[in-house]
Amino acid sequence: MRVLRVASLTLAVVTLAACAGSVVPGSPDPVAREALLVLPGFGYSNDAERVLRRAQASLAADGIDLYAPSYVEREGIDESREELREFIDAHGLARYGRLHVFAFIAGAWTLNPLLDSASLPNLASVIYDRSPLQERAPRIADEKLRFLTWLRYGRPVFDVARRPYPPLASTTPRIGVLIETKPTPLIRRFARTALSYGPLRFDCGWTTQRHDDCAYVDLNHDELYTRFMDVLPEVLVFMRSGRFSAQAVRTAPAGNPLGPGADP
Repeated sequence: MRVLRVASLTLAVVTLAACAGSVVPGSPDPVAREALLVLPGFGYSNDAERVLRRAQASLAADGIDLYAPSYVEREGIDESREELREFIDAHGLARYGRLHVFAFIAGAWTLNPLLDSASLPNLASVIYDRSPLQERAPRIADEKLRFLTWLRYGRPVFDVARRPYPPLASTTPRIGVLIETKPTPLIRRFARTALSYGPLRFDCGWTTQRHDDCAYVDLNHDELYTRFMDVLPEVLVFMRSGRFSAQAVRTAPAGNPLGPGADP
């Protein structure tokens, strides 16, 4: 019964990303507008796609074209990176005067080596979604749920689990980091395993990523997809100024948000 419960929970989590597609503007205008490239990861779902389409409509009023590719390939992160490169080329994102990126967790593993090997001269800013909690999920999936993970995603989750974070080396774009402070149901379910990987750190230095500003969001990884509109104002402020707003939370959470854990 325990195995069945774990399998049911995992399938409920991993199938969230089943059919989400790319989001592209209907009438792109690189001459008059800026572009925001949102890079979803393993939590990209139909609900998340609908939220990004709402964000797209909202940003259009501010002169910004939003793009969100469905680029994660079963073959692995390297193949996903090539898919992302082709998306950027096919949609002419280099033609915009200013290009901004919001990268969910897997997006950073895909994007950073690409930017360091083939820079985009119009790249103005990159905002990273990071989580000391959720970034343990790929390793949990690799060690505890390998078959179900492979069934849903293929190799990319395992690539992220086995490769350290590749910090962006370029000093050109302004970089912001938003750190999630709440665990997803999957991390809560495997809390003891997650904690066995080492102490949780929420300080900005933990990210090992050069940044111009760092702030915290009281959301878990699943919520950040479905409540992207909640963080969009901070994204816009950073795109304009290179810093988050004065109201952004810059105090790291204290204590252990997982408690004693739920693993058997």
